[in-house]
Amino acid sequence: MPLKEIGCHKCGAKVKKRIGEAINLSENPRVINDVIEGKINFSYCPKCKTKIEHKTHVLLTYMDPPRWIWLVSKKHQHPQYKDEFFTSVLPPGSTQFIDQEMVFVEFGEPCDCLKYVLDDKKPQSSVDWLNLGKIHTGEEAINCYKNALKMNKGLSEAKNLMNSEMNKLKSYSL
Repeated sequence: MPLKEIGCHKCGAKVKKRIGEAINLSENPRVINDVIEGKINFSYCPKCKTKIEHKTHVLLTYMDPPRWIWLVSKKHQHPQYKDEFFTSVLPPGSTQFIDQEMVFVEFGEPCDCLKYVLDDKKPQSSVDWLNLGKIHTGEEAINCYKNALKMNKGLSEAKNLMNSEMNKLKSYSL
């Protein structure tokens, strides 16, 4: 991992850190817990203690079968960002050969529902589905909220979030 200088957005202090852009989970399965616990891609400013995000995204990879999971900062959580990212950042044709997914996280914060993405497990409750929807965008989020509502029709938060996501898709497609 290269050593890079990062500036604090609050006070301007500089700190040198080793910045990882990709993590191979097939070679490093113990890192999965660090990812779920929010222990990657951030540090605290040594001067003002503000949380500093190192990069806006981190690539998690599995080798067999080939699978890429992009962890992206929550501040970019919009279907338009996802579509633009996959068409402008990824090598042409890579989506045909490698299963790729994007989830939105707050770096430095635990995200228990990442276990459903990383371990490819199925959520067991309406709350699991609701939380999984919160780290997705677009159709993936909507499908999670629908699953939450199938298990608990009275889950108003899922209804509200689903409507919000549908409105984002409508405004994006106009």
